[in-house]
Amino acid sequence: VSACQSQKTVLQVFANAETDNCIALQGEDAADDPAFWLNESKPEKSLIFGTNKKYGLEVYNLSGERIADYPIGRLNNVDVSLNVPLFDTTIDIVAASNRDYDRIDVWAIDSMGEKLTLISDTTMKTNLKGVYGFCLWNDELNGRAFAFVNNKDGMVEQWELHSDSSQVTFSLVNAFEAAGQVEGMVVDQTNRLLYLGEEQGGIFAYNLDEAGVERFRIDMSGDENEDLSYDIEGLAIFSNDSTHLLLASSQGNFKYAVFDIGNNYTYLGVFEIASGTFDGAEETDGIDIYAAPIGDMYPKGILIAQDGFNKDSEGKAVPQNFKIVDWREIESVFN
Repeated sequence: VSACQSQKTVLQVFANAETDNCIALQGEDAADDPAFWLNESKPEKSLIFGTNKKYGLEVYNLSGERIADYPIGRLNNVDVSLNVPLFDTTIDIVAASNRDYDRIDVWAIDSMGEKLTLISDTTMKTNLKGVYGFCLWNDELNGRAFAFVNNKDGMVEQWELHSDSSQVTFSLVNAFEAAGQVEGMVVDQTNRLLYLGEEQGGIFAYNLDEAGVERFRIDMSGDENEDLSYDIEGLAIFSNDSTHLLLASSQGNFKYAVFDIGNNYTYLGVFEIASGTFDGAEETDGIDIYAAPIGDMYPKGILIAQDGFNKDSEGKAVPQNFKIVDWREIESVFN
């Protein structure tokens, strides 16, 4: 599929696994956004984090079994960052936007993935009413780490993470306003850009080195593309030595759009996660991608997608969860 063309046939992939149902009642909109953490020494012990908008943070293993949960408040979006320079060393962290307190929560992940420790200042408050979308940026070039958070009014804030002897603190370094309601965000480490999804307007890119540079819009990311149906929700990047892609969940029609960052953001088409061994995924909020081998189980990486209308093996509606797709599934349908 070339740029400026919609796609006639919807490509299908299938989930290879799914998480346990989130801690919620059937019919509640609770599960929202996933994030993946690689256990480098034991890849089979890697973790999937999922936010629960009614409860807190849920933690799953690669088989999808919930192994821990943290009832800390209504978490909306979550992200993982590796080797973050904090406490005079580097640590892996998972962080999320907490809607109960309009703050950012940060946990340290121990090296074996067996324990999370809340390390952020819980008196911290953003300047936003109703924090919503969230992502991290580990700026390895400059040895700094940042968190981006937004709200439904289109306000976006960038906070730098610092550490003293016992906790992570925050300082505001930038704030701006988008043109409409926003949520999904992801940082392009290669091009040093922040991609931001305006739910009714498309996907926009912001220069992270020069705040005054005018943002640009990615073609075919809005209503000019018949393959998409609002809202634009989760954003994630697949990046390795040969491929640099941006994926977005098209919530209104249960699809996932693919843009080739490395080829001037050429629109490649959409796919859906169809029902197979596991239920498909519909009305997806957040997505995450890990674009490298995860042991022998997923040699090309994975896509994780929230499932808004989850069903059990008998077709009965059950609480929401997250679907796990082997990246080879996606690679094969796009040749």
